[in-house]
Amino acid sequence: MKSIQIGLLFLLTLNFSFQKKANNTSKKTIIMNQETKEKFLYLEIYGEKGASAEVKLNDVTACELSAIDENSSGNSLSQVRYYVKPGMNTISVHPLSKKGKATIRLVNYTKGGFTGRDKGEELMNIVIENDYTPVYKQIELSSDRKKWSWMDTDIITDDKSKEEAIDFSKKIYKIMEQNNIKEMISAADPILTYDLISKPNTTKEGLIKQWERGMKMAFNDENIFDDINTISIQLIPVANGRLFKVKRKDGSDFFRTSNKSDFVVAFNNIIGRKNGVWKFYH
Repeated sequence: MKSIQIGLLFLLTLNFSFQKKANNTSKKTIIMNQETKEKFLYLEIYGEKGASAEVKLNDVTACELSAIDENSSGNSLSQVRYYVKPGMNTISVHPLSKKGKATIRLVNYTKGGFTGRDKGEELMNIVIENDYTPVYKQIELSSDRKKWSWMDTDIITDDKSKEEAIDFSKKIYKIMEQNNIKEMISAADPILTYDLISKPNTTKEGLIKQWERGMKMAFNDENIFDDINTISIQLIPVANGRLFKVKRKDGSDFFRTSNKSDFVVAFNNIIGRKNGVWKFYH
């Protein structure tokens, strides 16, 4: 069985991101994301001797590294522009193993530049010996950074709102079963808006069409779904209570097809409420 994560951030280029674990080869990537020479902010994890770690930016998981075995080394990197906010930002490192050593970097790259632990404009460097102890660091970024819409979502603490979140999740799961692409995109409008900002020469209508083409390749009549009544939904607060990561009891994403499928296709899994309406967010 193979797993495919449908990352809406990448649908505008019709690329699908496959979930994978770290390997023993340190790879370099050329940053070619945009047509301008603006800087791209990345979080990177470099693990040695079996180190595994999850790194959060402002309490949202931004990058993860899973070691293959206790002797493996590898790296992982993620673009994190949507998770940073003007002013003070918090990076938290959560070791997922008691093995090895991990180096975490927050770094700016420019178009055409190579990534790598000695490349780019390094803003922060954290080195940990894995022992399950979280490490927290703060960094102040420029005050003129964009304020993303998830930063204005409601802080959820009451049971009634949590019930609303579960009802919304079940509604979207049924929409996925129906292969209702238009409704799925509508529910992810905040993410579409983020992506539109990075494509100033693209209209919203044009971007929606690109998303539709990509999603129709993944969500079709061949998909197998589980009986929603057999799924135990878990809401994991992130972004300091402003968002929920929606999971199943076994820790897997809720918004996905069944493990009985040849290919398990997953949708975005972070939701939030703003102005009384639940939507998907980064």
